[in-house]
Amino acid sequence: MARAGVTYHDIAKAAEAVKTQGQEPTVDRVREHLGTGSKSTIAPLLKRWRSDNGEAAAVSGLPNDLVEVVKSLHERVQQMADHRIEQARREFEALNEELRNELTQANNAIAQLTARQQDLENQAERLSKEKSEQSQSLEDVRVSLANAESQRDEALTRANDLKESVSELKQENRDIRDHFEHYQQRTAEDRQQEREQFHLVSRGLKDQIQDLQLRLSQADSKASELVDANEWLQRHTHELEQANAIQKGTLDRQVADIQKLEHQLNDASAKSREQQHKSEQLVDNIAALTSQKADVDKQVAVLSQAFETTKADLIASQNRVEVLSDEYKLILQEKAVIQGQFKQLQESLSR
Repeated sequence: MARAGVTYHDIAKAAEAVKTQGQEPTVDRVREHLGTGSKSTIAPLLKRWRSDNGEAAAVSGLPNDLVEVVKSLHERVQQMADHRIEQARREFEALNEELRNELTQANNAIAQLTARQQDLENQAERLSKEKSEQSQSLEDVRVSLANAESQRDEALTRANDLKESVSELKQENRDIRDHFEHYQQRTAEDRQQEREQFHLVSRGLKDQIQDLQLRLSQADSKASELVDANEWLQRHTHELEQANAIQKGTLDRQVADIQKLEHQLNDASAKSREQQHKSEQLVDNIAALTSQKADVDKQVAVLSQAFETTKADLIASQNRVEVLSDEYKLILQEKAVIQGQFKQLQESLSR
């Protein structure tokens, strides 16, 4: 389709101007004279102009058969050249369109792979962050577990100390009871001898008994408190052991989750490497297609050169036709001279 500003009238004027300059109107010369327009636009319009003007060349005096042969030869060469140019143009456009489609598909694939790679990198970064957080949480759990174990050891040590204190208090209680029985026995044996001092000793003993009973009551109360404390420590130790077991189970699950995340990260990295390999292959395909396009451009250049050679041959043929026309004129002139001489010879013979 002709572009805006390049019409048949413009082509006709340019062809007339080129022909006026004594040159054969060609696509390149018309395009150079116009200063615009593409060859695919100018060629059909120039062909139409030639058809309308009937290739009004200076063929006066030539035989019609020779003129028709030259015209037929010119049209056949022009048709062959136009056909080859059109075929090359269609092949180039088809190949160019195919290359563009493949390039578009490759660009789309590269964009998708780039987006996928970005997603995988984001996912890997997120997994790394989660792994870091899990590691930090695991470290906190380990610290808590170490503190709990330390508290448990301290509680066990304290419980052992309390058990030893209880044992000591019980031993002290037994010693006090033995001492009390000893005093009672001694009092019974010396009752007769120490009757005068009975009341005084009895009051002293009663006071000592009350004091010992008070101490015994305190010792029992302290032993009861120690027993309660020991039971509390045992319960707390059991609770710590349960918490330790729960934390250990949580720790095992977190370690399993971390291993699973590491496996997923490795899979994502492998997929990312595979996608990158495919992207590199697509880049290689694009380079090969670009090389093919360059080869096609070279073929088009060769065809254009062949077309120019054909046009040069056509111009040479036209020049040869002109030479033949001049020779034909000379032959006609010689024929006329010979005919005149023949007439004169006949007239002389008839006399």
